[in-house]
Amino acid sequence: MNDMREDTSILGTEAVGTTRSWVDTWGPGVLVLLVAVSLVTVSFHHTAWSIVSIWERSETYAHGYLIIPISLWLVWEKRTGLSQLAPQPTPWPLLLFMPLGFGWLLGNLVDTLVVQQFAYVGLLVVSIWAVLGHRVTRYLLFPILFLFFGVPVGEGLVYPMMNFTADFTVGMLKLTGIPVYREGTFFTIPSGQWSVVEACSGMRYLIASVTLGVLFAYLTYTLWWKRLLFVVFSIFVPIIANGFRAYMIVMIGHLSDMKLAVGVDHLIYGWVFFGIIITIMFLVGSIWRDPAAALPQPAPSRVQPIDRRGALRLLSVMAVAALFWPVAAWALSDHGGKVAPVEVQAPRAPGWTLMPGADLWD
Repeated sequence: MNDMREDTSILGTEAVGTTRSWVDTWGPGVLVLLVAVSLVTVSFHHTAWSIVSIWERSETYAHGYLIIPISLWLVWEKRTGLSQLAPQPTPWPLLLFMPLGFGWLLGNLVDTLVVQQFAYVGLLVVSIWAVLGHRVTRYLLFPILFLFFGVPVGEGLVYPMMNFTADFTVGMLKLTGIPVYREGTFFTIPSGQWSVVEACSGMRYLIASVTLGVLFAYLTYTLWWKRLLFVVFSIFVPIIANGFRAYMIVMIGHLSDMKLAVGVDHLIYGWVFFGIIITIMFLVGSIWRDPAAALPQPAPSRVQPIDRRGALRLLSVMAVAALFWPVAAWALSDHGGKVAPVEVQAPRAPGWTLMPGADLWD
């Protein structure tokens, strides 16, 4: 009985020591990281809010709410390896604040929101890199870069994908032997009229498939070429699958005398079909699963705490570098002042006169 108590006491001491070691090693680093991320977010709060507002109003980009939790979960999955590493802040990544900040400024001046959003996320990534150091950032590279999937991008592909879906559907209907009359993305068959609208473009399927495909490739494979192949696979599959989805819905409506697939069930069929396609894609991809990667070797400087003065200097430089660009954007703007009027004169030509009271813009 005494031996058993002794063993329990030893185990308890080791557990406390391990916890204390984690706190001593990562506590200051996590605190500095939170301050750094907050500095960048506050400096570019308008851009950060623009991302969240698009998540809120657009169903296409509603997945953005899951990006940060997924990134944190991926970091948590690497906690065993992180126990062998330690944050080692370095100022060198802050040099990237110059091109990223300048890119954000250009996007602000020409009012291109997606450029500002990518630049903001890039600044977040660089700030995380500067606080954690090269080795930890390399180990957490994918969870950190996964944050870029939160940027709502891809609106420019909606109309090309609408046209592709219409081309595919009309082509399949012709192969089936059904006569089709088409005008743009609208087409008519003997049983009724159909149109490919934005919701039918397949953009939602494509974004969801690529996001899940990249995540699946990272978790399933270790070889880079397998990951690349599966990502390419996850891009082409939803585009083709969306064409078949549109064709099947038209056929369901046609064969049911326009009683089915013409209302809410239209969307339900689409998402059920997409779920089946994604499941098959993952099942096929899992056949070539790779073994788990080896953990990193212990770092010699693991027990060294973060230097407080060095961390303060890093945060000070980061704050100046982050605030410079919003201040520059404010200085280059008109601050809501009056715009100087521009006088427009009608061109003069022989034999032509301006009618009294005529508006030059009519």
